[in-house]
Amino acid sequence: MTSSTRMPRDTTDTGWGRTARGRVRAAAVGLTAAALLGGGLALVPAASAAPPDRDRAAAVSGAAPQGTAPACVKRSVSGRSATATNDCGRVMRVKIVVKHGPDSRCTSLKHRAWARHSWPFGSYDKTVTC
Repeated sequence: MTSSTRMPRDTTDTGWGRTARGRVRAAAVGLTAAALLGGGLALVPAASAAPPDRDRAAAVSGAAPQGTAPACVKRSVSGRSATATNDCGRVMRVKIVVKHGPDSRCTSLKHRAWARHSWPFGSYDKTVTC
C-alpha cells in the first residue's frame, strides 16, 4: 500500500484564505504600477521644458550654444580636424560641433585668434557661438 501526500504551495499559514492573498497581491501590484506611472507623469513637464540638446550642450561645455557663428568666423576643415579663426574685430565665444562625435569646449577668441579641434570619430557639423 502506497500513500502520497501533496504539500500545499504555500506552507506558511497566515490565516488568510487563498482568495484573500490573491486580492492583496493584485492590490499591491496595482498600487505599485499607479505609483510608477504617476511619478513618471509628474516628470514629463519638467523634462520637456527645454530642448534636450541645449541641456546636454550646457552640461558638457558650461555654456549653451546660441546659434551658428557669423561669417566673420572663418572655418577650415581637414579630415577630423577643424579650425575656427576670428576675423570679427571683437572677442567671440565659439564652439566647434561634431556630428556623432565629441564637440569642442566653448572658447573665447580675440580678434585674429584661432582655435583648433580634433576628434577621433564623427564628422564636422558646424561652428556655433556660445
